[in-house]
Amino acid sequence: MNENAELIKYLDIAENVYANIYEKYQITNNPVTNLNRVMAEIKKEADQNDLKLKYTKIDFEECLSKPLSEREIKVDLSLLPRFEYRDEFILWLANFIGNISVQKKFIKQNFHFN
Repeated sequence: MNENAELIKYLDIAENVYANIYEKYQITNNPVTNLNRVMAEIKKEADQNDLKLKYTKIDFEECLSKPLSEREIKVDLSLLPRFEYRDEFILWLANFIGNISVQKKFIKQNFHFN
């Protein structure tokens, strides 16, 4: 998959995640709660979009309180926009999804015809 197609896929997933969260939950002032909700929605979208997540769980509290060098999972949340700023959040989310996922590989099967 080329870079542009991959970016478009991540943007589509980010828009779906944002819409699902906006419809299902009341956004709080607690970024950890919001990020845990985001992660739950990303997991659902990943299953539907042939993505494999590098991490099954991310401790967002640790990510927001410790320097990047001291974290177990190296996810940069320093530029996390507020959820209310839809377009900025979706762009950030698309990048975040790209950083925490990999494309599922298709298993190549050999077919033999007689």
